[in-house]
Amino acid sequence: MLPFTSLDAATAAGPGEAKDLEGALATHFLIAAVTGGPSMADIALEGSHDGVTWVTLATATGTVASRTARAEAYAVRYVRANLTTLSGGSAPTVTATIASA
Repeated sequence: MLPFTSLDAATAAGPGEAKDLEGALATHFLIAAVTGGPSMADIALEGSHDGVTWVTLATATGTVASRTARAEAYAVRYVRANLTTLSGGSAPTVTATIASA
């Protein structure tokens, strides 16, 4: 599945756009970029079978400008990024893309 943007310049904690993969895929990659100076951001790569109940597959966390997460062997139909923590910096924003295979 081609990458899609789940979080687009998010400025507050919360889930991003979910993607229906139209079938259960088991490998998922998240790449996140944080702008606005040194800031703390925790981004959960989440999956769901029904688009309602979500579980964390992997997390990307830290204070660097870019973060990645990878989850394998979790076959889910829906994926999304969820910004669970954002603090510090000067007006930090988070953009996260997800690709699945």
